[in-house]
Amino acid sequence: MSAPFSFVLPDELSAKEPPEQRGIPRDAVRLMVIDHLTKAVNHTQFNQLGTFLRPGDLLVFNSSRTLPALLASCETSTGECLQIRLAHHLSDGSWLALLICQNGEPFTCGLRSGMQIQLNNQLSATVSERDPHIPRLWKLRFSQSGSELIQSLYRIGQPIRYEYVSAPWALDAYQTVYAREPGSAEMPSAGRAFTWQLLFNLKRVGIDMTQIVLHTGLSSYLDDDLDAQHPASEEEYLISEVAATKINQTR
Repeated sequence: MSAPFSFVLPDELSAKEPPEQRGIPRDAVRLMVIDHLTKAVNHTQFNQLGTFLRPGDLLVFNSSRTLPALLASCETSTGECLQIRLAHHLSDGSWLALLICQNGEPFTCGLRSGMQIQLNNQLSATVSERDPHIPRLWKLRFSQSGSELIQSLYRIGQPIRYEYVSAPWALDAYQTVYAREPGSAEMPSAGRAFTWQLLFNLKRVGIDMTQIVLHTGLSSYLDDDLDAQHPASEEEYLISEVAATKINQTR
């Protein structure tokens, strides 16, 4: 068996800020295209995507909108300050979340079932149990639900940001231009490079488009050993009948 693939990313190639902050349009970032028959590699820019597509091809977009899924509280029943990173919404109305202790080690402040977390005068949450599949995640039940909860998150939350990102960018930097349904803990970043101009250009040359919804979870649990296992996360999704029909017809 061959050894696992590994590499070291040079610091200057790390995406520390959105391309717009470097004076580059969203759709002018790099694009690598590999021909599946000849294996030829073409290095170009994303705004040249149309040259590799044909009329009648179908692009499937994820219309999930990124939530400000990072919340902070110092009003828990233990007196500890916590950072909450929402992971995903569950079918029973509760949420899975990564709870991070702000003082000392990130997971050693007495996290337990029954903890009460007060986020502001209107919003609180109760910790119920650990997730049996991803033990760093806890199940939370908020005092609000539905659109009321989403509105509260937009008032008090921030986008999740990792250490390699150079500054706290506004939530719009974490959205695709076509995002509609709030629900992703982190940005569904595969479509970030699309601009309205590029979408219009593709449409004009006969490229078809449809949308599905996949609310993405966390890309890291701040635990190197756990992250190395790549545990599967059950992410909420929706494929409409219209989208399914287009996909099946194109295939």
